Amino acid sequence: MSPFIYSPVGHVITGDLNIVNNDKLKSLLSKGPKYREAQPFTWGQNFKIIMDSVEDYARQWAKREEVEVETLSEWVKSVRSLIKSRISRLKGSFNTKPQSILNDPQVISDLSDLQDKYVIVPADKASNNIILICKRHYFDCLIKELGINSTTGNPTYTRSCLSIDEILANHKSVLSSFGINTPTEDLDLPLLYWIPKLHKDPYKERYIAGSSKCSTKPLSVLLTKILATIKDGLQSYCSTVYSTCGINQMWILKNSKDLLEHLNSLALSRIHSIKTFDFSTLYTTIPHTKLKNRLKELIHNCFFYKNGNRRYEYLVIRGDSGYFVKEHTESRSKYTEETITKMLEFLVDNIFVVFGGHVFQQTVGIPMGTNCAPLLADLFLYSYEANFLQDLLKSNRKTVAKNFNFTYRYIDDVLSINNPKFCDFLDVIYPNELEIKDTTESSCSASYLDLLLEHDNEGKLSVKLYDKRDDFNFPIVNFPFLCSNIPLSPAYGVYMSQLIRYARASYKYEDFLARGKLLTNKLLTQGYVKPKLVTIIKKFYGRHPTLVEKYVVSVSKLICDMFDTT
Repeated sequence: MSPFIYSPVGHVITGDLNIVNNDKLKSLLSKGPKYREAQPFTWGQNFKIIMDSVEDYARQWAKREEVEVETLSEWVKSVRSLIKSRISRLKGSFNTKPQSILNDPQVISDLSDLQDKYVIVPADKASNNIILICKRHYFDCLIKELGINSTTGNPTYTRSCLSIDEILANHKSVLSSFGINTPTEDLDLPLLYWIPKLHKDPYKERYIAGSSKCSTKPLSVLLTKILATIKDGLQSYCSTVYSTCGINQMWILKNSKDLLEHLNSLALSRIHSIKTFDFSTLYTTIPHTKLKNRLKELIHNCFFYKNGNRRYEYLVIRGDSGYFVKEHTESRSKYTEETITKMLEFLVDNIFVVFGGHVFQQTVGIPMGTNCAPLLADLFLYSYEANFLQDLLKSNRKTVAKNFNFTYRYIDDVLSINNPKFCDFLDVIYPNELEIKDTTESSCSASYLDLLLEHDNEGKLSVKLYDKRDDFNFPIVNFPFLCSNIPLSPAYGVYMSQLIRYARASYKYEDFLARGKLLTNKLLTQGYVKPKLVTIIKKFYGRHPTLVEKYVVSVSKLICDMFDTT
C-alpha cells in the first residue's frame, strides 16, 4: 500500500525522497552521492601544509637555478607573512568544526532502516540522484537476468565450473605474458548490479559489471588506448575518403558538440526527413565470434595496405595516446598486430561476473563497466556500416551511398537526416543478432542525445536542448552545492561551461534563455550569489561573441532576462 510503489512491477522504485522520514537524512540525500560534507580542520595544520609546500618549491626552484636555497629566504618570509595575514582575516568567517549529519545517532538508525528495506543506487542518466528500490525486486531482476531460476537459463551467461581463485590465477598469468603485472591484492572479479532507466516507459534496467580491482581492468585500460588510436586512424582515413569521393563512411560521433559542428558545417539547405533509431540491449547481444572476427579484420587493416604489403610494424602507447611506427622502436609499450589481437580475444573470452557467491561467464556480448566496452561496440558497428557503403560503391550505387552522408551514430543511438528510406536498409547493414528500432517522435522532429531537432515546412532546421530527465517526477541533482566541501572557483565554473553548452545547442534566444533561467534559479537555491553569476555572464558574453551574436541581444538585456529583472 506504499504510495511510492511503481505499479507496473508492484514494488518500490522511487527517486522521491519523501519516502525518507528523517529531515536531516533527507536533506543530505537530496544533495546526491557526490556531495561531501565540510570537514573539521585547524588553521595551524593548514598553515603548516601550505608552508611545507612553499619551502619544498623554494628548494626545487633554487636547485633548478643552481643557487643556494637561502637566496629565496626573503621570498619565503614574504609568502609566510601573506598567508598569516589571509588566515587572520578568514578565521572569523569559517566554522572549523562542522557537525557531520552522519554522526547523528538517529540519522544512522534511520539510514540503517532504509538499507534493510531498499537497495540505494544512482539513476541512469542522472547518476547524482539517489533511487531506492525494493530489495526483493532488485534481486529478482538479477536472478532473471542471469537465468538462475529458469529452466532454459539465459544464453548470455553460463555458470562457470571454475573457482574464483582459478580464474584470477589464469588472468594474472596471461596478463603477465602481455607485460602487464598485476599485484595480487588488486585481483578481483566484478559484481553484477543494475541501475534503473527511469526515462523508459515502463522503467527498464541497465546491468553493469563493476569492480575497482577487476583482474582484467589493466588489460581493458590498455586496450582502450589501443582501440582509441585505431579509431582515430579510421576517422582520419574516412575523412580523406569523404573529401575525395564524397561518401561518408564514418558515422561515429564523439558527443552532441561534434554533431552540432557537423550540422553547422554541412550544406543542409533543406531538411525533409529526420529519423532516429536505437539498438535494444546492444552490449549484451553482440556475438563473441563476430566481435572478434570483425575487430581482428579492422586491426589487420591498420597494419597492412590493401595490396597485402606491411604498413606498420608496431602500435606504440605513450601516456593516454598512441601512434603507429613502421620500423623498430625502443619504446617498451609497443604492440604488434598479433599481440593486440590476442589481448582482445583473451578479454572477450574471459568476461566473468559474480552474484551470490556464484561465478558466471558472459558468453554473449560485453558488459557495461568494462573500460573499452564503448569502443568495442563502436568499432564493431562501424565495420558493418563501412562494409555496407563499400558494397554499394562496388555495385555502382554511389547515389544510394550518398543518401547516408548525413547519418550519425553515438554508440547505440542512430540519427539519419534526409534519408527517409534508412529503415529499409537496417537488416542489410547490421547483423541479425542486433535489434534496432525506430524511435522517431514525429514526422518533423526527433530527440537525439541531448538535442531536439526540428524542421519546418520550408525545410529549415532548428535545434534546442532536450533533457530526458525533465520528465522525471523528482528534482534532478546535477550541479554542485556551494555548502559542499569543494573550492568555489570550479563550482562557479559550472555556470560558464553550461552557458556555453546552451548557446551552442540553441538556435533561438528564447530556447537559450529558458535553459539559462532554469540553471540560474537552481544555482541561486544552492547557495550561489547573484553578483558572481552576473560577472560570469559578462565574461561569457565577452569571450564568446560568435555564440551570442546570433541572438542580437545586449549583455545588459541578457542579464536582466536571466534574472527576470527590469
